[in-house]
Amino acid sequence: MDKILLVDGNSLLHRAYHAYPRLTTPAGEVVGAVYGFTTMLLTAIEKLTPTHVAIAWDVSKVTFRHKDYALYKAGRPEMDQDLVDQIDRTKEVVTTLNIPQFGVENYEADDVIGTLSQQAIESSADCQVVILTGDRDALQLVTERKIVVYMPSSAGSYGRARPAADRGVSLYDDLAVKAKYSLTPSQIIDLKGLMGDSSDNIKGVAGVGQVTATKLLLEAGSIDRIYEKLDDLNVSARVKELLRLGKEDAFLSRQIATINKNVPIKLSWDDCKLADYDRDKVLLLFNELNFKSLTNRLPKDSWEEDLESVFK
Repeated sequence: MDKILLVDGNSLLHRAYHAYPRLTTPAGEVVGAVYGFTTMLLTAIEKLTPTHVAIAWDVSKVTFRHKDYALYKAGRPEMDQDLVDQIDRTKEVVTTLNIPQFGVENYEADDVIGTLSQQAIESSADCQVVILTGDRDALQLVTERKIVVYMPSSAGSYGRARPAADRGVSLYDDLAVKAKYSLTPSQIIDLKGLMGDSSDNIKGVAGVGQVTATKLLLEAGSIDRIYEKLDDLNVSARVKELLRLGKEDAFLSRQIATINKNVPIKLSWDDCKLADYDRDKVLLLFNELNFKSLTNRLPKDSWEEDLESVFK
């Protein structure tokens, strides 16, 4: 079975920047975030054993969502210059590993991943998509065991049971999403539409939090059904009034939170094949960056795979 790992580059790099120390090369270049990103990427490859890999990046601050809601993500602090300075080096590592990178103006990395995920399961009857991200918006893409989300964060009590070596990550299929949120993956969009998301400056319905939003969705199923049967809902008169006042915000917030699966890109399985890279070039770059501790964690290249097949 083919397994493709789709990585939210911005999410992983941001997490690496805050999780790893401020390392420098012998020449004085700051590469802590680059090292953290590379470490987490190689760890995911080692543990998940994908046959194919691709990286998605945000490439512009303004996207199609801003046309519908100008205040989308307003108030977010500017990215630290120390992190900005490490983006190109991170992309150089990915390029040297011969992993394709996608970024499309007017769309976010989430949309790129959503589109590639859909194309993957439509083009191959026997494949699995694993999304590597720290962004819980991706949970809406989970489709039974066909599309799952791997989060390099504290697992809590909701991810699949795993040995001690795997603690600190969460692997979410539909059952794990249900266990954590009491909702299906497709309802995660409605949940965000009702409760909003302060990190993205999405309003939701004023006065409705996660507990009330979850209760509403468990009873009605979706935002559409909530408003179709508003008068009959088993909630207080106050909540019904909040819903009436916030109806426009609920539908707009859900629309903003929905990942677009129609980005103008095309998945190529051949281009994403993991083993297709020049190991010597990677070793030269790792030596320059002082990433020598990571060299023994590189995936097998094509030559090593061919050699193994001969002696099997």
